[in-house]
Parts: sequence; C-alpha cells; structure tokens
Amino acid sequence: MGASAWVGLVEPQRLHRRCLKLGEALFRQGDPTVAVFHVDRGRVRLVRHLEDGSSVTLHVARAGESFAEAALWAEAYHCDGVAETPSEVTVIPKPDLLAALEDNPQAALALARGLAAHVRDLRSRLELRNIRSAPERVVAWLRLQVSGDPPMLRLDRPWTEIAAEIGLTHEAIYRALAVLERTRRLVREDGVVTLSAGSGTIEDAGRKDR
Repeated sequence: MGASAWVGLVEPQRLHRRCLKLGEALFRQGDPTVAVFHVDRGRVRLVRHLEDGSSVTLHVARAGESFAEAALWAEAYHCDGVAETPSEVTVIPKPDLLAALEDNPQAALALARGLAAHVRDLRSRLELRNIRSAPERVVAWLRLQVSGDPPMLRLDRPWTEIAAEIGLTHEAIYRALAVLERTRRLVREDGVVTLSAGSGTIEDAGRKDR
C-alpha cells in the first residue's frame, strides 16, 4: 500500500489540507500528537533537537510521501516538521487513522513495513555521520541517491540543506565538493552531479575537511 493510501482510509470529510510557507513549522518537538501527514506538494524536513544543542535531520518527506506515522503511538511529536519549500500537506487525524487500521489488517501491515523502511533510512543517515572525512561523507551520501550509468543525481535542493542533513557545516560541504571535483571523483554541471571513479585520491586532501 502506497503512502497516499493512508488518505483513502479515512472519510474525506475528516481530512483537511494545510498550506505551509517556506520555513513554517507544521508541528514542533514536544507538541501533542494529533495527526499523520501526507505531502501533496513541496518538502517537509523532520528535525530532532538533541540535549547538547545540536540537531539531526531524520527525514525529508517529499510529494507523495506520508510522515509522522510514529505519532500514532506517541503522546508527543519527537521532532520538528518544517517546510523546506512552500508546501501543501493533507492532515490525517490520528483517531480516525487508528480506527481505520484496526479494521484493516493489511493496511496495518503496510504501515509496519513503512516504519521499518524509515528506520533503515535513519540508520543509513547515522552511519553517514560516523564518516569523519567530509569528502567521503558526501560521496557516501551521493551513492545512496544516484542512479544510472554513469551514476547521476539531479539536485532538487541546495547543498546547504544537504549539509544539514548529513551533519556538515555549509563551509565544510563546499570544501568537500571542491576536493572531490579537483580529484575528479565527481562532476557538477547545471544542477546535475555525476560520480566517477576518478584518477586521483582525496585521502590526504580530505583530512583538512574533517
């Protein structure tokens, strides 16, 4: 069952749409859980704030995806949900969706699979943050995103947002990109990034960017 199917489980009159401006919060960490959401247009970033004052991006929900499913079994949202671009979301009330899932075991199983996929995605992000070299962290992130032969990615957001997602400063990610281009590990042109085997090494150059 696709993410959009959660919308179909609830009576249409119980749903409503919410328009978000760039940077507007849909909910904040600690707010009482009231709904699960589906992105109709735009992107919503889920950011968790840690006790040491830092933050980590848990997920970026894009058009066609649902998010905050964990709210179904939690008293409070465990992160912020902030519009990364002007966005529209469908609000699926928590009580209505819970009732629908109780009556639809297949939908409940699909939800469990979706949550497992989110856990795998989060684990991958945490593994990225354990890579000390900034250039190698960028390459590892790109390998998770690219497709085709040669492997390519058309960026749908600025590098500054990607930096926040993988735990780098703006300065560090641009230094890393410069190293990767200089050592021919990647090519950037017109918003498209192409990975290549390259003819050089970034091992020494990457140390300064750690």
